[in-house]
Amino acid sequence: MRRVCALCGRETDILIEGLCPDCYRKTHPLVRVKRDFVGIVRCPSCGAVLYRGRWVKDNKVIEKLILESLDYLGKVSSTSIESLELRYGLTTAIVRVRGTVHDLIKEYEEEAPVKVRYSEELCPRCRDMVNEKERAIVQVRSVVPINDHLRRLVIDITRKEAMRGEERSGFLRIDDVQGGLDIRLSDQGLARAIAYRIHKTLPSRVLESQSVVKGRGDKVITKLTISVVVVPVGRGSVIMYLNKPYYVLGYSQGTFRVLDLSSNETVNVRVGDLIRHGISIPKYEATCIEKGNTRALEVIIGSERYMINNAC
Repeated sequence: MRRVCALCGRETDILIEGLCPDCYRKTHPLVRVKRDFVGIVRCPSCGAVLYRGRWVKDNKVIEKLILESLDYLGKVSSTSIESLELRYGLTTAIVRVRGTVHDLIKEYEEEAPVKVRYSEELCPRCRDMVNEKERAIVQVRSVVPINDHLRRLVIDITRKEAMRGEERSGFLRIDDVQGGLDIRLSDQGLARAIAYRIHKTLPSRVLESQSVVKGRGDKVITKLTISVVVVPVGRGSVIMYLNKPYYVLGYSQGTFRVLDLSSNETVNVRVGDLIRHGISIPKYEATCIEKGNTRALEVIIGSERYMINNAC
């Protein structure tokens, strides 16, 4: 039995709330735009976009901002932005939505024009870089005099972390100071990444502290200081600790396994203890020699000779 649409007067086999499918679609849109316009603020230096009060480097953030301005009034199976040209001022993005507003109507596509207001401004990180505002410092110190190899290693780690991915920025400079290096940055996240990488690469202790450099109302600006004290010794090193010579057998999870050359006793020493009491690297000679049917390592420190079995 054919029926008549109450809106257009056409005969139809399907009536939905008194309307034919076409008129029902016209009076019941699949999607509605909730806002007068979508504000998009992008940093011209690093490309980060302001999203919910945070600067985010993600190519999909702009798409999320536009799609979040839509209210879906039916069952939606897919959405896509068909056209979007980012230029200063007001422009329009066309969003294509596929779905249906009623089970008796097959899926169809509907377009939703979304007004976009685009602008650019430097994000805080890039603004600090332009102004060379120091927000963090990583102080790298060594329990033994820092040498060229250790200096190059720290500089290489800093460079790699500063260039890791597109989101990294904030490096200012590295200063040679007495006892080590000061890495100055405008980004506290990068400071933590550099300190973590040094800590993972070298036996070390890491301490953090924050100080307020500016405060006005609810807004507080802090400076992060990270102290990284490294113990640049490893398996095969000979050290003086508490006035006794030790041979380093290995290192794991913050603890050195060392051999007391005076007593031939193996002990575990924590990194913190080595830093607290201090160590030195003596002048020594180490030579593998034949000892019966085995080979041993002979360590000579001054006039003292020590034999370490199974060390060659």
